[in-house]
Amino acid sequence: MNTNDLATQYRLLNSSFKKTMIYHIGIDAGFFTEYTYMIHAMLYCLQHKIQFKLYSDDANFGWEKGWEDCFVPFCEQVHESFHHTYNTHRLPSWKALMKDKKLPRTKLLKWKLKVTLKNLIGKILAFLVYSKPVLLNFQLKFNPAQHFHIPELGIDGDYLHAFQKLTEITWKFNTATAQECRQLADSLQLPQAYAGCQIRGGDKITETNLLPPEHYIQLIKEKTTARDVFVLTDDYRLFQQVQTLVPEIHWYTLCSPDEQGYVNSSFTQTAKELKQKQMTRFLSSIQILMNASVFIGSITAGPSLFLLKKFYPSISPADCSLKDFPYASTLPIPGRGQVATEYIRRH
Repeated sequence: MNTNDLATQYRLLNSSFKKTMIYHIGIDAGFFTEYTYMIHAMLYCLQHKIQFKLYSDDANFGWEKGWEDCFVPFCEQVHESFHHTYNTHRLPSWKALMKDKKLPRTKLLKWKLKVTLKNLIGKILAFLVYSKPVLLNFQLKFNPAQHFHIPELGIDGDYLHAFQKLTEITWKFNTATAQECRQLADSLQLPQAYAGCQIRGGDKITETNLLPPEHYIQLIKEKTTARDVFVLTDDYRLFQQVQTLVPEIHWYTLCSPDEQGYVNSSFTQTAKELKQKQMTRFLSSIQILMNASVFIGSITAGPSLFLLKKFYPSISPADCSLKDFPYASTLPIPGRGQVATEYIRRH
């Protein structure tokens, strides 16, 4: 089944379900975290025969139309504004909240009660607007450690198999974005064969230890004979560093010299024109990495994890064995950080 047929089949299958879920994308996380959560919601809906609809009017990665600023629509979209406030993430359990020693219990309890009330209001508003019960984000319970069987879409396998199928349905640039991405890629004048990697800086340092540029350089030398390497980075100083360390390699990037680390909270408050420019450059970089002969990335960085999941098993993780990757790919960021730390310690 080719990609267009798969997308058509998804729309037909999705619209045949009577129950409905409205998923709010682009709430407060980085793009690929938000995208992954959306894929999980789609899989949940397919498994439980629930029609999936999207609300993205306020998406933190968009600037005008949400999802359609960059991508082709793949399902029905809704525009009721109450989703902005009342359709939010699932709350962590009280046990998980108690592990956070940074905030006093009374403050955590007030916060949980406040969010619980918002969720209840969301359910009531959804029922009043759509005249039937509708599932919202916080009602989603997704377990990636299972077998997925959706024969209408050719899905019969584990999480990575199902994830790859749904990226075929959802990862389609609209005409304007595709054209802009091609122009950016062409401006680099990359050769036909090249390697790619992501070297992350910015706010990721607050979540897990970052791998130094030297680690990626060593892996590039081990995994490929390519002398042309495209680097996705959010800190131009890291790009300058690899150029200095290995001048015999031709290094390429779309990172601008004024970028010194991506911080998601700053990006989401960026003016419309600049956000559009930054998002287009970012997506163009992802497409360039998709076309690389070899890609090396960390399991702790969103873009890298997406690419590693999409192209598994033909991948080269920087901080995880190929054998352990299926398990590691299902873990939240702290768990992946532990896997990566242990792998680096052993190697």
